[in-house]
Amino acid sequence: MDLSKLPLFSMISKRIGWLSERQKVLAENVANADTPNYKARDLKPLDFAAMAGAAGAGAARLTPASTDQRHFDVRPGSGSKNVAVKDQKAEATLSGNSVSLESEMMKVAETAMDYQLITNLYKKQIGLIRAVIGRQG
Repeated sequence: MDLSKLPLFSMISKRIGWLSERQKVLAENVANADTPNYKARDLKPLDFAAMAGAAGAGAARLTPASTDQRHFDVRPGSGSKNVAVKDQKAEATLSGNSVSLESEMMKVAETAMDYQLITNLYKKQIGLIRAVIGRQG
């Protein structure tokens, strides 16, 4: 059984790869905290909605119907367009370095927690598959 063909496992493996790459980038930022003119970098956030849409591209789409005028309109594109945008302007020191060790360490801790969460999800899914096919252990 090739687990990479299952949509959930495909998304999990992409997320694990993204988290690994982010950890490398953040480690480079910390390593270059004293390098003059070094600009802190980060990866673009992984778009889960696009991954989920691609995973279910072959499936039929169900659209909710409004049967009463008091119902909320939940069709795609009907919601608010307010999107939070990160401020990309990092404060630079006199040497031109824009790395803040405090914020980088917070990102490292966040990435480690996300990695632990996604690996636990992977383990749980493997456990469910084993239970279904009758292999406990």
